[in-house]
Amino acid sequence: MTETALTSSDHYGSEHTRVAGRWISRLMLTAVIGVTLSCSKTPVVGVTTEVPWSVAGQWIIADTHTHTRFSDGNLSISDLVARAQANGCDALAITDHSDVSEKAATPAYFAAINEARATHPSMLILAGIEWNIPPYAGREHMSVLVAPTLEAKILPQFKQQFENNKAKADDALRWLRQRLDSEQQAVLIYNHPSRNHTDVHQSESELLSWRSVNHLVIGFEGAPGHQKNDPIGAYKHELKTVDRWDPVAANMGGVWDHLLDQGHDVWAALATSDYHNDKMDYGPCAFARTHILVPQRTILGVLRALRAGSFWADEGRLLRKLHVTLSAPGLLVPLVPGETARIDPKQPVKLTIALQRDAGAEGSALNVELIGNGALGKPSLLHQAQLKPDQQTINWTFRNLVSGGDKLSAYFRVRVRKSVADGPDLIAYSNPIRLILR
Repeated sequence: MTETALTSSDHYGSEHTRVAGRWISRLMLTAVIGVTLSCSKTPVVGVTTEVPWSVAGQWIIADTHTHTRFSDGNLSISDLVARAQANGCDALAITDHSDVSEKAATPAYFAAINEARATHPSMLILAGIEWNIPPYAGREHMSVLVAPTLEAKILPQFKQQFENNKAKADDALRWLRQRLDSEQQAVLIYNHPSRNHTDVHQSESELLSWRSVNHLVIGFEGAPGHQKNDPIGAYKHELKTVDRWDPVAANMGGVWDHLLDQGHDVWAALATSDYHNDKMDYGPCAFARTHILVPQRTILGVLRALRAGSFWADEGRLLRKLHVTLSAPGLLVPLVPGETARIDPKQPVKLTIALQRDAGAEGSALNVELIGNGALGKPSLLHQAQLKPDQQTINWTFRNLVSGGDKLSAYFRVRVRKSVADGPDLIAYSNPIRLILR
């Protein structure tokens, strides 16, 4: 059973009021849990996986996949960073190809990135690589991002040892983890997962194989770059993009939903430019944007937020804001994407989606879709509604939730759509919120 409520823009509320409310509630929740635990051994309804900065974090806009003249891109690092900043990027990852024949992860590469950091001090510039995952002969690519103190130390060795088809991906993941103090110091993202596949489920089996070693791989590049290309994303084989997104993320009930249904917390609400040149690509943050809620405005803050799933993404400058929260009895603080809580499935839960349109959606109606497995026990479209141009908030209330394929939990994720008559729709996706049904 569900209930729906639509709200016009004047009810969106002050951002400062919303943050202050969550901060006060977080303090109250800490006190309540402390008292309860001292009096009882019964499990408490509450958050089990937290995004601690959900109250006081900062929103930034990022592109995590770009190329320069250090591999097959057309621009210098300094020119690419300048363009990214002009387009509104707060964070930019330089991920030149790590083929042995290319110049990524060389002293000159890091020197150019450090020079760009000095020239653009307000930009967060990550020095990464795009790795050809063995043994696929260049078929599968992954962005490798590490903490700034480790870039020049780890990435050249990683390139030397694991950029060849005789290497093993499992060995590479173990090698990398052994050189980190914690997994928080690295993020690996499976890029354009379906581009060279004939079966979308190949991406699922490969991701699960890598995550069986460790969890350095956080998920998928949900919306690939090369958005100017024909075909979009340079998906030249059997599998094509769906409204500009990889089918891994876009197909409801597909790979991403199946993984979430089985209890795997993997993220795919990520959109990049994969910038190489102006013929194939929009500039960084000009069209594809990943909006990241970071604990602090540092590179380590970006890595931590990416690992936590604390981000959403849009294409075509669709939205300025997309706030997805879930409230339930016993939770004094609403959950946000990336978080998990234990609740009583018989109690009602309320999903709230609050958005603000950007230039790509001004004056337009938007379709909001809620996807998850909590109603039928399998991934499905739980609800959808159209927001008129003057509406930007919707609430859905659910009762008697059921668990999905893992027999333990339910999840919810959001898709926002602007219909485009003469081309692919413009889409924004959130990452999931998960509930453990006790």
